[in-house]
Formats: sequence, C-alpha cells, structure tokens
Amino acid sequence: MRQAYGEMGWEVPELLDAMDASDDVYFDRVSQIRLPHWSADRVALVGDAAACPSLLAGEGTGLGMLKAYILAGELHRADGDCARALAAYESRLQTFISAKQKGALWFRGFFAPKTALGLTVRNLAVRVFALPLLAKPFWERSLHDDFTLPEYPMS
Repeated sequence: MRQAYGEMGWEVPELLDAMDASDDVYFDRVSQIRLPHWSADRVALVGDAAACPSLLAGEGTGLGMLKAYILAGELHRADGDCARALAAYESRLQTFISAKQKGALWFRGFFAPKTALGLTVRNLAVRVFALPLLAKPFWERSLHDDFTLPEYPMS
C-alpha cells in the first residue's frame, strides 16, 4: 500500500516519511497556487484553482467572483473566439493576482508564525491593530486594491 502512495508524487512521499518518523502528527501548509497559464484549449480555471493567494488571505470568494466576471466579460467581448477571450482573461488579471500573491507571502509569517516569539508578536499586533486610531490607516493601506473593474456590454 505504501508503494502506491509513493507513486502519487508531489509531496505525498515526503509527508508519509515524516508521519512514519513521528509519534505526534500535526501539520498544515500555507501554500499558493501559481500556474503560468489559467487556461488551455477551451478550458479555464477560476477562483483558487487558477491562482490562490493563500488560505490565510481571506479573499478566495471575492477573487473567484472577480475572475468569473472577467472571464464571462471577455468571452462575451470575443464574440466566439475562445482563444482570444482566454488570453484577454489572463492578461487582464495576471498583474493584479501576482501582486495579491506577493502580498500574501509577506503576511504569511505574520499569520502563521513558526516560533513562540512570533506568536506573541502576532497576538500583540492583533490587539494593537484593533485600536481604531491605529487600525484604520494601516488596514486601509494594506487592503486597498488598485484594480478598475471593466464594464462589459450587456446583451
């Protein structure tokens, strides 16, 4: 049975080896989905399947809706030219999503600290940023999206 899992590739063999060597297992992985393209032929990925910033970002639903809106709009605009629509979908969102992924990497260490000191610092920062005078300017700058939603013709 172990041999069959080893053929799965990716991270499965490494995870199984680590589990075999431990009496107590807890693990979680904060990861991103990064693909060079979100479409092939007539198939497109949207949401976290296309490009997940992080499970900690809290933006999966919103970005999924954004990607679906852009994909639908570009499919409509391309008037049946699927290849053109998919290329426009990726082109329109690539820079924006890439910036979201970079931002999520920056925050990763804050949300999932690896040490007791990191956990203490995170908990203290959360309390400090709960104070309205400090929180508002910080979170407004941190959470601002510089993306203009395109308008697509309705028909």
